[in-house]
Amino acid sequence: MMKILVLAGWYPQYGRSGNGIFIVRHAEALVAASKGIGKQITVDLMGVQPLSWMHPSGHTQGNSGFLPDAQRFLPDEPVRHHLKTYQDGGWGALALWWQIKAWRALWAGYKAHHGAPPDILVAQVSWKSALIAAISGLPFVVVEHWSGWLQDKAPYAWWQRILVTHSLRKASKVLAVSPWLAEAIRLKVPGLQVEVLPNVVEEHFWTSQERVPVEDSKHFLHISDLAEVKNPKLLMEAWVQSGLATQGYRLRIAGEYSADRHDEFREVQGIEWLGVLDSFGVAKELREARALLLPSLRETFSIVTVEALLCQCPVWLGYPPLLEQYRGHPLVKGLDVTDSAAWTLALQDNIVDPSSISLPVSTEGLGSWNSPLEQFQAHVVGTQLLKTLEGIVV
Repeated sequence: MMKILVLAGWYPQYGRSGNGIFIVRHAEALVAASKGIGKQITVDLMGVQPLSWMHPSGHTQGNSGFLPDAQRFLPDEPVRHHLKTYQDGGWGALALWWQIKAWRALWAGYKAHHGAPPDILVAQVSWKSALIAAISGLPFVVVEHWSGWLQDKAPYAWWQRILVTHSLRKASKVLAVSPWLAEAIRLKVPGLQVEVLPNVVEEHFWTSQERVPVEDSKHFLHISDLAEVKNPKLLMEAWVQSGLATQGYRLRIAGEYSADRHDEFREVQGIEWLGVLDSFGVAKELREARALLLPSLRETFSIVTVEALLCQCPVWLGYPPLLEQYRGHPLVKGLDVTDSAAWTLALQDNIVDPSSISLPVSTEGLGSWNSPLEQFQAHVVGTQLLKTLEGIVV
């Protein structure tokens, strides 16, 4: 029986939502894939997070069933979770040492439970968890989710880049969740071989659900953390200039955005702040929205774009390479991310001529358009990852 340990560089603060959920889905996809082919494996997920991420009650935010410094294993959960907190807020090297101590404590707990170390590690993101994997001496795979690699500037401080490069070069395999992210890593670490492992879109998105007629919807939707790379200022400027708020329309914003970002835009009229949504909440909003607006300066939205298309929600995209992937899809519109006037005009035209956003094909006809999206299904992603791990553990 192959023992797989997943090291989460980020653990989701909000239960099934927020940063870190991607690696949880990958871990669960491994279990689903193994059951599909009758192969026995164990999958554990291990993460550390700072005390500042914890509620005074001692629970992770929004997840009252998960105590810190403990294991969680429930009959209906396929993956055993291990979580340890550490003291944060100190100088960089000291904070790193506290994290290493937390990882060591979890490592001891894992070996006590299983009686032996894992056969292979899967490290989420190149920093911290990949460094721990490299130190372990065990074979490991890095799965990179972080869009920071797509920024023009280097994503890490100089000393972090040294450690990241060392970890990536020691990995048995490096995987990235999109082609653009894979290429960005190759550019930052010359000579590194990087393959693509898509993110997992959860099962309920693939079930047929009735949606609100697009032309009847009174709100638009944006989902992000409002980081600069997501281009929120263009979106807000276009929204204000469109004047739609005075006509009773709303722009709903969901995501793990900071209080500072919320305060920056809180005076904009017609905004509804939704905060972090679980995947069912995301699906509900997508099925009710007039359009999903994604004016990103970089490709950072591949997974929410897939979720939107499965929910029959029109998507307005800005970043050209991402648009190329979906060019020709009846629900996808491309707009210049440097031209807020173009977004303003599109918003206004959308209201004047609602037929422009009506589904151009029947619901049944969307099947052919959605078939390329099947690469994001859990059993497909899990099978790909499992085969990769099997090829390393011989």
